[in-house]
Amino acid sequence: MWLFNCPLKTTTNSTPRYLETMRILVTGGAGFLGSHLIDRLMEQGHEVLCLDNFYTGTKHNIYKWLDHPYFELIRHDITEPIRLEADQIYHLACPASPVHYQFNPVKTIKTNVMGTLNMLGLAKRVKARFFLASTSEVYGDPDVHPQTEEYRGNVNCIGIRSCYDEGKRVAETLAFDYHRQNNVDIRVVRIFNSLTGDQKVLYYIGEKLYYETFAECYDRINGDISNVSVPCFDENSKTVIKPISAIWKHHVKKKGFKIKTVWGKEIKITEDHSLFTRDENNKPQAAFGNELKVGDEIGVPSYISFLENPLQPFHITDKISSKEEIFVESEETISYLEKYGDKIREHLLAKGLNPSQLYSTLKNYEAKNQIPWHIWEYLELPLSGKEKICDSSTKAVKNWIENVEEFLWLLGFYVAQGSFINNELVLKGETEKLGKVIERIFGCKPEINEAGYISIESKILFDLIADGLNFGKTEKNIPNWILQLPEKQLISFLQGFAEGNNLENQQNSKIEFNSDSQLVTEKLVLILAKFGLVADVSETEEQEEQIYRIIVEGLEDNNIQNLSNIQQKISAQTTGDIVWAKIENIEEFEIDDYVYDFSVPNYENFIGGSYSIFAHNTYGPRMLENDGRVVSNFIVQALKGIPLTVYGDGSQTRSFCYVSDLIEGFIRLMNQDFIGPVNIGNPGEYTILELAEKIQEMINPDAEITFKPLPKDDPKQRQPDITRAKKYLGWEPSVPLQEGLKLTIEDFRERLKNESPKS
Repeated sequence: MWLFNCPLKTTTNSTPRYLETMRILVTGGAGFLGSHLIDRLMEQGHEVLCLDNFYTGTKHNIYKWLDHPYFELIRHDITEPIRLEADQIYHLACPASPVHYQFNPVKTIKTNVMGTLNMLGLAKRVKARFFLASTSEVYGDPDVHPQTEEYRGNVNCIGIRSCYDEGKRVAETLAFDYHRQNNVDIRVVRIFNSLTGDQKVLYYIGEKLYYETFAECYDRINGDISNVSVPCFDENSKTVIKPISAIWKHHVKKKGFKIKTVWGKEIKITEDHSLFTRDENNKPQAAFGNELKVGDEIGVPSYISFLENPLQPFHITDKISSKEEIFVESEETISYLEKYGDKIREHLLAKGLNPSQLYSTLKNYEAKNQIPWHIWEYLELPLSGKEKICDSSTKAVKNWIENVEEFLWLLGFYVAQGSFINNELVLKGETEKLGKVIERIFGCKPEINEAGYISIESKILFDLIADGLNFGKTEKNIPNWILQLPEKQLISFLQGFAEGNNLENQQNSKIEFNSDSQLVTEKLVLILAKFGLVADVSETEEQEEQIYRIIVEGLEDNNIQNLSNIQQKISAQTTGDIVWAKIENIEEFEIDDYVYDFSVPNYENFIGGSYSIFAHNTYGPRMLENDGRVVSNFIVQALKGIPLTVYGDGSQTRSFCYVSDLIEGFIRLMNQDFIGPVNIGNPGEYTILELAEKIQEMINPDAEITFKPLPKDDPKQRQPDITRAKKYLGWEPSVPLQEGLKLTIEDFRERLKNESPKS
């Protein structure tokens, strides 16, 4: 695991509060991690002793505390005993980068063995709680991925890295032996540098809305998160739209839970993924899947904000892709044929028409008052809004759709009970009203049969509605752009759907819709959430067909025309835009597949599952520029304008955890009852080459990347399993890679400008 160097960021996780201050010893306190830990402990009001021999640490890191009455600096090498008094001991002293620990490997292993013995002896004498900062290096070059705490590792005991790897393994052994033999109270942390794939998520790329499975989302984004955002709730529990900083995909083999609440909402999560319950102050708090039980309440959105994009009047020919067989009917057809005759002949010959057919072809255009679309486009003829279009065998329809609200009403009616049969749009309803609507929109009279079905045969309308507007060719859908319509246009769509459902005469206190499509039902629930309405979804089987019933109850008024102003009373607690839904059923299942997660900086939640549920989702300042670790190497190289050095082919992976997240994990473990070992790190996994390219892009896109041979025993993979950290500490990283790198780069840039001599 690698830690980034940048200004310390306060984590959103809550650190336990203590009733009294303590005297706390931090070994290696002038180093990178130690100085950040001291910052936090001093801010909490503790008395802090910093022990450091300044082999890699620097006084500059702790300068601001030197004159503080609660701070004491002791220059000391922990390979020698020392007598002090302390309530807690954080043992961090040891060079941690390959450059430093390989420079003097004997000193490194003495620090790990003798230094740890001395600190454990001190803890035993003064009855202090002892915290050991171990490392992911105890796993060596792992053949298990990701690494759990039970994994015993794959370490070369005589390699060039062994002084550090084996030194930390011995330090862990000593800690547990002191615990078993002498009852020393220890804590051991190993520093490391989700939803199932079939669950639906709601997100944007730019201003375009997507609603699809997490697996489809991951493939669509394809690693480019630069313009991706999601609806989520903020610190006031109000829904907002915020950018993501990461999307993760990793394979797991573990337990999962399918959780179903009132109102028919469902979500499938891993046992260590979090949803939101409410605390004693009615505020959302994350709760792991394996902690939830039937009767608990979890957060679901009562209102979802959307980026709005109204439907404007449009030409059908702008919406459909297949136009080769389309003809345009125009009042100007004859004049265009006369004016552009030579150019038309030239174009037809170029397309392969036999010269002997030119005359009859042009006469045919004239007789039918039609010009093929490809000629219209070739001549760049203007569209006035009066033109009609057709194919060779079906009726001509208006090309210009002007009254979009009436058109949206018709689309809603179509979704409710319309269909296409052999390119024929078929609807059933009040024939007189439907006939007039169709004639106004498309400029042609529909057919009405004896059974009361009204229809219009047009391949163009099939291409427009099913394909061009994405309502579905084989299975009907409500396309995502409908969800982005402003409320007035959405109401037109819903009114059409309601009339298509033939459910105009409903009880005053509720609105009800029916559909035979789960996808349509899901979209309707999202649309209703835009109006701040919580819908209940139930499934029944009628005549061997699955029917989904969507009911919105507790309404003062059920007139869809007034939907923007309708208030709903529901029998559940609310917090801002979150309503607390009781869990009705939890079904356990086994996962052996990829799972996915978003990171949303400072918000760490997003909307997922069926019918919408809120799902929850080290590097830092003061790293040394010459410490040989990959983050600092790349940043310094890029800032200095020298090539970024990648060892091997760059395919080896690491996890990167921001320092404030790491320190939060330290303090939580120290003040919990679980002794460990516990992996603390970011499960997001990146290759070394990906990191180099990201830093190159952020600092100097023109910087060169060079490749050198891979050092001996360099691990190929590093990724923590943080199940224990989540379960026992309620901890997971909150600072995304992009944000942490940005702060780290700023810190290095400032220090390279104003370098202070090392003390």
